[in-house]
Amino acid sequence: MFQFRKIFGERIIKTGISTFITALLCIWLGLSPIFAVITAIVTIEPTAKASLKKAYVRFPASVIGAFIAVVSLYFFGETALTYSLAATLTILITYRLKLHDGVLVAAITAVAMIPSVQDDYLYHFLTRLATTTIGLTTSTVINYLILPPKYVERIKELATFSKKEIQQLFQRRVKELMDGKLQSARSDKRYKEIQKTMTQAEQLLEYQQDEYSYHRSKDEGLRHLNEIQKELQFIKIYLTYVGNLIYIPRDLELEFNSKELGILEKVLPLIKEDMSGLDIEHPVLEELSECIQELDEEEVYKSHLLNEIIILFRTLISHDRTTEVTNEKEDRA
Repeated sequence: MFQFRKIFGERIIKTGISTFITALLCIWLGLSPIFAVITAIVTIEPTAKASLKKAYVRFPASVIGAFIAVVSLYFFGETALTYSLAATLTILITYRLKLHDGVLVAAITAVAMIPSVQDDYLYHFLTRLATTTIGLTTSTVINYLILPPKYVERIKELATFSKKEIQQLFQRRVKELMDGKLQSARSDKRYKEIQKTMTQAEQLLEYQQDEYSYHRSKDEGLRHLNEIQKELQFIKIYLTYVGNLIYIPRDLELEFNSKELGILEKVLPLIKEDMSGLDIEHPVLEELSECIQELDEEEVYKSHLLNEIIILFRTLISHDRTTEVTNEKEDRA
């Protein structure tokens, strides 16, 4: 099963199982499986909680879609206007009723019903509602019972990757400042890419929290997830600090003197993946502090940049001494 999950992914496997069981049930009951299968495909969610929660919305939305299709067909027959009215009214009404998660299922149900309904409108309405219900129920049950999501390792990978990328960005940005490059499109682009990675990690964290809250998980799993959440929060703060070195006023004129450049040159090799072995009062940081004290009053922004570097280092040193989430791979090496 592990190999199947690795090759296809949990969601694809669950969709395949759900559509198979849905079609099997419909055929056994003598019903057309097409609507049920469509519903099963579009209602598989990342977590069981999301699937169950949205099922309460999708069922009434499907009822609305089926009803609008039948009424439109009764008055206008199978015409282009019928398709347009069924789709438009279904979307409008479900939105008005705030059934947002059921809009897609309702619209598909409404439009797909039109070419298959004959004279017995009530029978076809009830039949389509039954098949849609089968698809919705099957996908929800499968999502709850089969292959519960396990995002923890993926979240940790994204967190470790993001932290490493931020440190590389930190090192690059210090070098750019030393070279007098106050504005950098390259660093700006990388910063935004890391932000996207962090957003993905936070989304997966939310999915996993939902899953844990619905399935009674062990306290150990919840504690570990809490540690990962704290790590993601720290990485976001870390990225913000580095962003303070990237987003500098465009009209700023700033140049480091030879002494300051010499100290910053010593800083570069210290920026590495694990800072837990460094002293929070490292001599280089003390030298930077002395440089700040020697600055004139008008050199406020230079003082700000040097101080940001000191804060970044001390924050990383303190953090890397206590975290296990993003340093686990190094510990196992």
